[in-house]
Amino acid sequence: MKRGHRTVLATAVAATLAGGLTVGLTGPATAAGSGVTAGSGVAAAKRSLTDFNGDGYGDFAVTAPAARLNGKWRVGAVTVLYGSAQGVSADRRTTITQDASWVPGAAENGDLFGAATTAGDFDHDGYTDLAVGTPLEDVGTDVNGGLVQIMWGSAKGLTSATTVPDPAPAAHDRFGASLAAGDFDGDGRTDLAVGTDGSALHTFRKGISRSGKAGALGTRALPLRSAPEAGIINLTAGDVTGDGRADLMVNGLNPTKGADGTYYDVNYFVPGTATGPSATSAKKMPGGVAGAIGDLDGDGRGDIVTGVHWGRNTANGPIGGKVVVTYGSASGPSHRVQTITQESGTVPGDSENRDKFGQSVALGDIDGDGLLDLAIGAPRENMRLWGHMYYNLGTVTVLYGSKAGVDTSAAPQYFYPGDHDVPGRPEGNFGTAVLLTDLDHDGGADLIAGTPWADNGDGTVTVLPSGIAADGRRRIGTTGAQRIKPGQVGMEILYAIPQFGSVLQNSRQVSLINANT
Repeated sequence: MKRGHRTVLATAVAATLAGGLTVGLTGPATAAGSGVTAGSGVAAAKRSLTDFNGDGYGDFAVTAPAARLNGKWRVGAVTVLYGSAQGVSADRRTTITQDASWVPGAAENGDLFGAATTAGDFDHDGYTDLAVGTPLEDVGTDVNGGLVQIMWGSAKGLTSATTVPDPAPAAHDRFGASLAAGDFDGDGRTDLAVGTDGSALHTFRKGISRSGKAGALGTRALPLRSAPEAGIINLTAGDVTGDGRADLMVNGLNPTKGADGTYYDVNYFVPGTATGPSATSAKKMPGGVAGAIGDLDGDGRGDIVTGVHWGRNTANGPIGGKVVVTYGSASGPSHRVQTITQESGTVPGDSENRDKFGQSVALGDIDGDGLLDLAIGAPRENMRLWGHMYYNLGTVTVLYGSKAGVDTSAAPQYFYPGDHDVPGRPEGNFGTAVLLTDLDHDGGADLIAGTPWADNGDGTVTVLPSGIAADGRRRIGTTGAQRIKPGQVGMEILYAIPQFGSVLQNSRQVSLINANT
């Protein structure tokens, strides 16, 4: 529960407020496409635009990993929402399932299509493509072998797809459990990194053709636990060293138990090289599942943002969650580390057990100053409103980048559904997933937040645009805010719990989807 949350929020919002089925794509694009490549030296300060139809406006993909389809359960569905001068609309979208005529294969019970997604221009044609993981896909007689497919961008959006062959199907299951895109070898083409339930990282480099064949393949074993709910849990790409090659943060579990019998979470920093992710170098880093890499302080090197939703603000403090920022250097992760909790600076609220502050993180340039800003989700935050306690309401905190790093004191912003013109009821784990991207081409990233348990598990996505505030700065606001529901984009909601909004171009563990948490 938040201490003085009304006063803090009222101040922040008052300043802000002063300032398968393709629908709505009827003509060719008006501008060249803009691919997504994580890591390009000084350009890492700016987030490349996800633009599936090449019209110059940002687009994004949202998953309902447990969506039903034609009587089949938990098949999964992905919706792409296309940006415009007016932002996004449920009327301008492509909703994709494995039963779409242009997607190879067929939807089956429990596949979880879209449990992982990542965007990048994999065929180097100027349009962003979308890689989609289906970790519980049965491939022939290989139960839960997993599947990765690329949905190809075009002037009409995503309209064709290719399956990327698993290079080692006998060595693992859940191929596509995690995904990341970036130029790992610095050749100017976007590469794809794929995780499984094993400890080996698979990379597809030097372009991926429309037949699904990559120019080069790579495999890198890491000291991680191999098991159905382990393996490579999450992948985050970005240029930490500023050398023009994307590096990787690889998340999983230690292969041996701790003294208390627990397999603890761990990350490895794997630098990019001329031959892709290094086959020999990997730096062990503290654990934390959620991740983002980008330049927060304007030095031309990507900084590593790690969400540790089980973290404590002090040694004996509540398990409310924290975010750790490890600043980049020419040699990789530096010793300059910043820890952010709900007790930092003027960040609203208090750290409380099970808030899960840091379960999701995202970077984008909201105010157009060339420095990336940070959105942090706390989907289990409880709050007392109007004399009633709302459990697992969820909140999103927005903090701004500065030359000194993340600023936790200068007017942080704080959002939750159901108050101060943020649409929706106060429920549903708001902030389970977050994304920052410029949807209307106005020079500032907009905030997208997933609330997968809104409307009894139907889920929603909330879009909060950036705009000019009373102080003249561009900030996230609520003017033009939208709340998009799965029924509006052609998904089944009767007798279904699709969890729309669980994934926003990132990965979500199978256990979390199937456990309904």
